[in-house]
Parts: sequence; structure tokens; C-alpha cells
Amino acid sequence: MRWKLLILVAALAFPASCRHKKNGPTADDASVPVTSGAASGSAPAGVDMSAAPTQGPRFAVKGLFSVINDEPGPRGKKIGYLRLGAVVEREEQPASKADCPGGWYKIKPRGFACLDKDATLDTDDPVLKAVTKRADLSKPMPYAYGFVRAVLPLYLKVPNKEEQLTSEFKLKDQLEWWEKEGLKANSPTVIGANDIVIDSLGIAHDDQKVAKLSTQMSQGELFGGDSDDDPIPWWLQGSRKIPNIADFKVPEYAIFADRARRHTGLSFVGAFKAGEDAFHRAFAITTDFRLAPISKVKPDGGSAFHGVPLGDKYKMPIAFVHDDDTKLYKFEGDKPRAYKKRLTTRTIVQLTGNKKNLDQRLYYETEDGKWIRAAQINAVLPPDPMPEAAKRGEKWIDISIDQQTLSLWEGTTPVYATLVSTGQDRMGDPKTTKSTVRGVFRMRAKHVTNTMDSNEGMGTKKERDPEYGVTKRRGEGTFQLQDVPWVQYFKNAYAIHGAYWHDVFGTPRSHGCVNLSPIDAHRVFFWTEPNLPQGWHGVYSKGADDGTVVNVRE
Repeated sequence: MRWKLLILVAALAFPASCRHKKNGPTADDASVPVTSGAASGSAPAGVDMSAAPTQGPRFAVKGLFSVINDEPGPRGKKIGYLRLGAVVEREEQPASKADCPGGWYKIKPRGFACLDKDATLDTDDPVLKAVTKRADLSKPMPYAYGFVRAVLPLYLKVPNKEEQLTSEFKLKDQLEWWEKEGLKANSPTVIGANDIVIDSLGIAHDDQKVAKLSTQMSQGELFGGDSDDDPIPWWLQGSRKIPNIADFKVPEYAIFADRARRHTGLSFVGAFKAGEDAFHRAFAITTDFRLAPISKVKPDGGSAFHGVPLGDKYKMPIAFVHDDDTKLYKFEGDKPRAYKKRLTTRTIVQLTGNKKNLDQRLYYETEDGKWIRAAQINAVLPPDPMPEAAKRGEKWIDISIDQQTLSLWEGTTPVYATLVSTGQDRMGDPKTTKSTVRGVFRMRAKHVTNTMDSNEGMGTKKERDPEYGVTKRRGEGTFQLQDVPWVQYFKNAYAIHGAYWHDVFGTPRSHGCVNLSPIDAHRVFFWTEPNLPQGWHGVYSKGADDGTVVNVRE
């Protein structure tokens, strides 16, 4: 899914101090953050905990992001970034003030960050006090998520009745629908990704469930709140007490900052109910501190599907059944005879590696001596030839476009297998079609979350060059997907990432990227290198020979 990466801080909004356009994250080597950097919950394996603050002075982020360079100055190479709410330990004095009047501070575990308008040394800053929930690295869905039902304004303050009626089309009709059917329509009927217990190694345990399932949660909890009766946050009581930190800039007197179009995916960190003067309406707090009316957003928990470890129970080759009502066969001479038993979608079948062709149909042999049609399964097979990384004993990822599968390897030993959704045009030319690029690559950049755009249209240079920011806003038939989780770039804008908006893994669907279920994306993210330092939201590989190998083949 080669989504055009959104650069959420437009060119005019870039700070004039240390964060020049050429130093800001771009679609080729980073994404600009919109949410918090430090994580809540227990850190999974794969997080470098040496950055955890101890007793030293702090550096904190009160804007959307703060880039970390390897040297103290604008010419330094980007090695990562912090997000809103991140707090890390720093040196007492700045190492340099080159193009950064506030100074470049050395931070743990490495690198230098500029003290500009989006950063602070004061951990009592009001914006930091407002950040009560941040990305939860222990969960497949690091935030609460939802999809916009109808165009809505993203309010900056709690709007009164008159302001809502002025800002929202046919609001009275919508509120009547919400009163009659809304709560029922917003209640999940199936469990989501965060309902499955994930251990510190990223292993999913289907036989265990979290203490409270999403199907049992109140509306407030589904949108990141603690209950259905959370009070209005202190920074919204009476008037807004913190500045607008969203990428969409408006005058101080503005009631809202931009509108979210239908089908837009939003991420949330809290929810509350307003009073009578606001129709007793419930609002969800987005990760950049704007307010979305809950009556116009449907919560989404992502898919609970995930792959399986390879070793004891399952050994390569295996297959995931693709079609419901799939038949198993026995051969009587050259005639296949179907057994009565049928297999359902995503049933895991152990294969022997033997295969045969009959009447132009390929069959694979199962462990118990039966046969299954290749067209009805996604087979996880070792590549031939094996990449050099296997011979060197490295970790590496194998992706088959034909089979729509992904497997994790440690040297010549496969350790995990699952389904993916690659580019919808399969083996087409990635330069002209929605196909995934093929070849051997290395992981270049990793982001806890990243916001993407559904539009693949590439207009003028100004529209497509990330250094200029996003210039197109309306009338283009696009929508955003905020905080796509566990994004890992391996070639230009091609990435492996979690997809919370569909559950058809095993079928080509994307614009070129490799879609994984949230649970699988979480596991892969913390298995690959480079490791994410504690408190960081993104990290870049050190050089061309670093980062986990990604082998994408037919």
C-alpha cells in the first residue's frame, strides 16, 4: 500500500530556528509525528531502555515532534524523533546553538535535540500536563481508533449549542438518530486486536483475554477514556487553556481547526461528556488535542487475526486456508475425490512440501496424507534461493507476493508466519501500478505510528515534494488514516505496517505497502532492528548496511 505519506507540518508552519525543511522528516526517510512520543504500558522486548530518565535534567516535547540529530546542528543526520509528551534525560548545558537559539541538547541514549518552540526544559509546562495518555507500546493498537461517519468539525474547545448548529450540517437530524440508534450502532460486536493478550515477546495468546473486552466497554472507554462519565479536562474548562498544537493553524478565536471527511480514520486519547449548554454531547479527544463529536465517529478495534510461531506446533511449510468451504482430497489414480470435511478460512494446515499438478491444477500434500488445492490456500514456503542474510545468520523477513505471506527468519530457521496484503496489482510494475516493489532491502526507518493519505495521485512538484508539506486539502477525493501503527520503511515510501481498517489479510489490497494485522505488525516491529529507544517515537537505521533485511519476492 504505497500510500502518499502525509507531512503533517506544512512548509509555512516549520519553525524558523533549527527545523529547516531539509532537516524535517520526509516521505523518503521519516514521517512527521502527530502524537505522543513516550509510551504508556510495559515496554516490549525490542525497546532500548537505556534512555529511561533517571535523576538528570529533562528535555520534553510540547509540540508535534522534535527531531534528533547525530550532531548538534542543522547539518546533523536525523537518527530519530520524539513526539508530543515525550520526556527524556539531557545534559545540563547545550552543546551548540548553531541555528537554534535555545541550544542543541545532548539527550539519552544518543543524539541532539533543538530547544525550539515545540520543546521545553520545563516539565510543568501546561501542554505536558495535558498529556495524560500516550502511545501504548504494549498493545497492538497503541491508541483508541475510530472512523468518521459524516463530515465533522474538529473543535478546539467545547462548543455551545449555537456554535454546533452553525458548524454542523443538519445537526438536529443527526442528534435524533444518535438518540435512537447511535449507541447500538457504535457498540462492537466482535473482539478487536487489543482484546488478545500479548506477552512481552509479542506472542499472542488466544486462550487468554484481557480483563475487559472491547465488546464490554462503554462509549467513553472505546474512545480512550476511563469511563463513560469522565469530566471535561481541566484545559477545556471555561475556555481552552493550551494552544492549538494541531498542524492545521487557525486564529485564536476559531471554534474548530479543519474538518474530518467521511471515512477518515482518527486516533484518540480520551473522551468526556459536555453539559446541557452543549446538548450533553460526548466528545473524543484526538491525539493532537482536537475534539471530535462521538455521535459522528464509529470506534474500530482492528482485526484480532494473527500468525503463528514456527517451531514446536507448526513447522514450515504450512498454509492458511484462504477460502471458506475448502475441500481436502484423496487421489484414486488420477482422479481427485473430495472428503466430506470442509475447512474454513484461516485454518492452518501443516504441509509436507510435496505437490502435484493434475488437469492444470496444483495440489499440496498435507501432513496427514491428504491433498489441498493451491488456489484455495496461502502457502508459507521457504524462498529459493535463500538470501545472503540467511547464510550470515542474520534476522530477516521473507514476503511472498504470490502467496500473500510473511515469515520471520533467524539465519536458516523460520520462527514466525502470517498473512499479509501487498499491492493490489500483484506482480505489476511498481512504477506504474499499485504493486509492491520487489528485491532485497534493509529496514530504513521505524515509526510507532504515522499518518497516511488514501490518495495515490501525484500532482505538481509542490504537491508531491514532502519538503513543501501537504498543499492539497479538499475536493481531491481523499481521506486520512491517522496514526497507522508500527510503520517500517524498507524502500522509499514502501513500508510494512499495521492496517486497522480492514481484515482481508491474505488478499492483495494495498497501494504498494505490505499490510499486516495490528497484532502481527506489533510483533514484527519489535523483532526487527534498529531497536526503538525508550521515549522515542521513531528511529532511523545508522547506514546502508544496518537494519533488518527484507526479502520481497514473487
